[in-house]
Amino acid sequence: MDPKKKYHLFKTNKNFCVVPWTNFEIYTNGDVKTCSMGDENLGNVNEENLDDILRKSKVLHRMKKNMLADKSDSNCIRCHHRTISEANFNYLRDHYNARLIKENVDYENIENFDLRFVDLHWSNICNLRCVMCHPGQSSLIAKDQKVFVTPVNARSIKKIISMIKEHQDKIKEIYMSGGEPFYIPYNVKLLQELTNKDIPIRINTNMTWKTNNKFFKLLKNFNNVQLTMSADALGKKFNYIRNGADWEIFEYNLDYIKNETNFDIRINLIFSIINANSICDTIDYFYNKKKINDITINLLYNPESLDARNYPKNKKEYIVNAIERLILTISSKDVNLINNLKNCLMQIQLPNQRDYKESLDKLTEKNMLPWQEVFKDLV
Repeated sequence: MDPKKKYHLFKTNKNFCVVPWTNFEIYTNGDVKTCSMGDENLGNVNEENLDDILRKSKVLHRMKKNMLADKSDSNCIRCHHRTISEANFNYLRDHYNARLIKENVDYENIENFDLRFVDLHWSNICNLRCVMCHPGQSSLIAKDQKVFVTPVNARSIKKIISMIKEHQDKIKEIYMSGGEPFYIPYNVKLLQELTNKDIPIRINTNMTWKTNNKFFKLLKNFNNVQLTMSADALGKKFNYIRNGADWEIFEYNLDYIKNETNFDIRINLIFSIINANSICDTIDYFYNKKKINDITINLLYNPESLDARNYPKNKKEYIVNAIERLILTISSKDVNLINNLKNCLMQIQLPNQRDYKESLDKLTEKNMLPWQEVFKDLV
């Protein structure tokens, strides 16, 4: 590609992202999207050939044309609006763009697809019933609700594994989510096929698996692994929110990984009314005690009643003050964590919209333990 045109795309174009040319996300039911933040389906591998979707999708062609013309696209709205300020937060596109700025990819051809990243959300198999989850990401919740989630067919699974294997020396990242990646058999098959042990692998995990897990044993043979661990609270609250989890197992696995592997470790948590009162203790535990500074906090919007904005009005000031004090203790170089905490501040100070007690009563039915015993600040 012409160096001047490439410079414009990466340095001056405000809407350009490499993802439509280099990445796809495969979802539980076979839907294909650009990435985890993409809003539109490109097609479904149970109905169409994956190669045709990635090269001929009219939706994908529209995105590429808009990006080349430096126009915003409806598919990318969430990526551009999950920040409080353009000046101090990296979009997901920056995560991808930075890895390909020196690579030679033909962005001028809207039918070109050059696999460099892949998001594998290709099964809802999971061992937990997290309170914020749904049938598409938890097989246990799907079973409870008697919801049938159409699986990705065997032909497409084989095609995807073959494609990744073929391009493994060029791929910059394999991202695995779920479900729970440590229990998804396709992930085991994929690792067994890969010979490039330096290929970057990024995984979201609930950390409730045993160290003799087959996927984990294979994963230890790879040199560039990042584990993003889901932990919204500590102890009893963790067990309640991540229904079916065991905090002691989480802690054991965390220490085992820190001591016995070279994995990069991240923490991901979701901010809501049920952990607002303990968010600072949770951050302090991972940041100061466990020395993990790569921490991301997402805001919960669904169910709406559990949005942090609905926290009791007369107790919000306590949360606000606690978060503001916590921010002062965090190193200025950990910009992402600081800005995530500022997002939490903004969210909890928004006007209350809905009562949360009915939703919490439903959680009690799932957990068999009254929510009033765990979330005493909400009583």
